[in-house]
Amino acid sequence: MRTSNVITIKAPLHVIYATASDLEHWPDFLPHYRYNRFLSKMPWGGIVKMSAVRTIIPTTWISEYRIDTEKCQLYFKHLKAAFNATRGMIVIWTFTDTPEGIRVEITHDLELHWPLIGGFVAKYIVGLFFIHHIATRTLAGLKRKVESMS
Repeated sequence: MRTSNVITIKAPLHVIYATASDLEHWPDFLPHYRYNRFLSKMPWGGIVKMSAVRTIIPTTWISEYRIDTEKCQLYFKHLKAAFNATRGMIVIWTFTDTPEGIRVEITHDLELHWPLIGGFVAKYIVGLFFIHHIATRTLAGLKRKVESMS
């Protein structure tokens, strides 16, 4: 199952990318994020424990996080989550310069190998209910933050 969230931001690419890649400061401007804590920090990113709220439901996961400045991408691989619902999910942020501004896209690729209900849970509960909602709020918050800096 693949989901995608997209927004166009009118701010310099380097400002958007620097703000998006600074995970520890997301809770400062993204009110739905409770915390992002590095369990181990490396020059390329590290292992990070992240926690957000979907309406009133807290959700927490651990990801391998990589910064790819050459491709101008952020990469996450979910290592652990409640019920292992997002374990193995690949999340990629891409930043593309367009005439309208910088197009920021987050794609989530998830396959749940749960007998009978895996496809349903991946698409409707994990994908639409949690991921789409949280990613939409994350992109909107990033847009507010960086456009207010200009």
